[in-house]
Amino acid sequence: HGEGISSFLVSNAQFPQQMEDLSPCTQLYVSIDASNPIELKEVDRPIFSDYWERFLACIDLLALKGQRTVFRLTLVKEYNMSQVEGYAALIRRGRPDFVEIKGVTFTGGKRPELGMKNV
Repeated sequence: HGEGISSFLVSNAQFPQQMEDLSPCTQLYVSIDASNPIELKEVDRPIFSDYWERFLACIDLLALKGQRTVFRLTLVKEYNMSQVEGYAALIRRGRPDFVEIKGVTFTGGKRPELGMKNV
């Protein structure tokens, strides 16, 4: 950037129009929290009824951005790790420069059904 700084942006892949309009940043992350609509609904609890279509539109836009991109996969045991082939298909579709795989961080509280067994 002109000021000699780096900017990193993380998106939940639910706002395709904003992603399309986004000015280039140093690195654009997209959270890939599931590889299919059923698991995405369970993990993310989306507010939009067309959440899967929005998710795929953002992935398609990512492939066209022309800047450094990252898929951030947050894997949660017993929630979103069953469809490995689906993640591979999303990676082929979005063509990110990097894929970051991380586990969920247990913090307690809001989701009592999640525990250390899911880490």
